Amino acid sequence: MAAAAAARHCRCWADLRPELVALVLRRLPSLADRVRLGAVCRAWRRIAGEEPLPPPLPWLTLLDGTFLSISDGGEIHRMRVPEDASLHGSVGNWLFLRRLGGKLALMNAFSKCVVELPLKPNNSYYEDSMFFKIVPLSTLDLSSDFLFLVLIVTSTWQCVISIGQRPSSAIALKIPDYIFDIVFCEGKLYALSFEKLFAFEIVSSYGGGKSPSVSSMKHVANAVKNPGIDLENNGLQAKDFITISFEVFELDLTTNSHDKWRRLNTLGDQALFVGTYSKFLPASECGAQENCIYFMCDYDREHWTTDPLRDCGVFNMSNGTITPLLPDTTVVRPQGCKGLPTWFFPTKTM
Repeated sequence: MAAAAAARHCRCWADLRPELVALVLRRLPSLADRVRLGAVCRAWRRIAGEEPLPPPLPWLTLLDGTFLSISDGGEIHRMRVPEDASLHGSVGNWLFLRRLGGKLALMNAFSKCVVELPLKPNNSYYEDSMFFKIVPLSTLDLSSDFLFLVLIVTSTWQCVISIGQRPSSAIALKIPDYIFDIVFCEGKLYALSFEKLFAFEIVSSYGGGKSPSVSSMKHVANAVKNPGIDLENNGLQAKDFITISFEVFELDLTTNSHDKWRRLNTLGDQALFVGTYSKFLPASECGAQENCIYFMCDYDREHWTTDPLRDCGVFNMSNGTITPLLPDTTVVRPQGCKGLPTWFFPTKTM
């Protein structure tokens, strides 16, 4: 009788007070632990999705759908990426995919919802391409027509900016210079070539069947001079490339000169995660090392098949030293060269 009475009074996990669940959630810096907490029951999943949280340490996303957690020593997590897709980056909770036939799409890493982008797969720009980067120009909300931009670099080093409004249409703009990175900041689009930094204005048109457009390019600054490495005199080959140091510059558009880059000697209480999709995070909130640069190898496609973690590490701005990104015991299986590795910065865990 006593056992039966105890069983009747035993409360399930879902009955735990929401403020207590939120308190536990805020003490979990690991993205994997936050996901596990949200998977306990529907009530906890709802709290995990609604609670404002400090950013977790990102996952390192590899090409076979493997996610490496750097907060717990390289624990490996599996995310189901469609078999016909290759991974080319991430925006918030969304993975940026290229699917069979050249179609580009976004997939929510947690809900698995897939949204195709209104780009023409039969266009030669998308077929003959070697690099993609997506830049959201508005909130990626399925309930609204969000704006986005895709930088496309073809195998012949042609650069195209394709800007569209889901689900309607997209337009393509050829760029005369070779652009290797592009960002959207304070309402303007900035594109960086080897020699110049350009700015664009985005003109949005809602209704009337009109697509958003991009104004003409404007040269706003020269690029930071890169001294480069003399491969012939140093006896180096591409397979020997390793990262030995970083220099950080900040753009100051208040000056009149085209040389507007200011060298930074410290990141303060920030950690910088460098890659195709780079981001600053407050180190004290996400559990990263402050004044450090976390980097990965997203340039050496030839050797990804044998060592996906080659040339990954943490550069300390204070003393100039580099430590391993993950323990030496971390084992990552070889994988094909589909897409490129990237950092994954989720905004919510569910």
